Amino acid sequence: MDLSQWFNNQLNASAEGFIWAVDQVPVERRLVAPPAGLGEWNAARHVFHMLYYEQKIALPSMNQWLGRPFTLNEEEYDEDAAWGDGRDIGEMLADFRTVRAEQIVLLPKFDEALWHETREAVWGDVTLKWVVTKTFQHTAEHTHDVLRMALFWDMFEQHDQT
Repeated sequence: MDLSQWFNNQLNASAEGFIWAVDQVPVERRLVAPPAGLGEWNAARHVFHMLYYEQKIALPSMNQWLGRPFTLNEEEYDEDAAWGDGRDIGEMLADFRTVRAEQIVLLPKFDEALWHETREAVWGDVTLKWVVTKTFQHTAEHTHDVLRMALFWDMFEQHDQT
């Protein structure tokens, strides 16, 4: 299996799926805390989290296998502080699409041996395949969370009122 091509397809499709999921949440609900049972974050916070993770962890981690150093400074990695009062959701989605495209551009640079090479990363000793699979999994997880808001908000809201 050509992992570079497979991940090219999956990372592109999953990014577009996440963006589509956010678009399914009505605009008036994107900045509102969801009803109990749908998590603590609103849709905009999910978008920010995805963007922050991909800029600060996913892309730099992939670059490690191309010889670029990366160490996560936990004192500087403060997602809650970076979130602050939020940002424009459209700008964040555009930035998310850009950082995901930067990852996809790297994929052809990885040969078969590099995909299976283990290095120390923020998760411990893992392969490049593991790192990119984690990005795919993480996108699916947040797509799921956002789609639950889009689909079940009214049901959970009614349940909370009874």
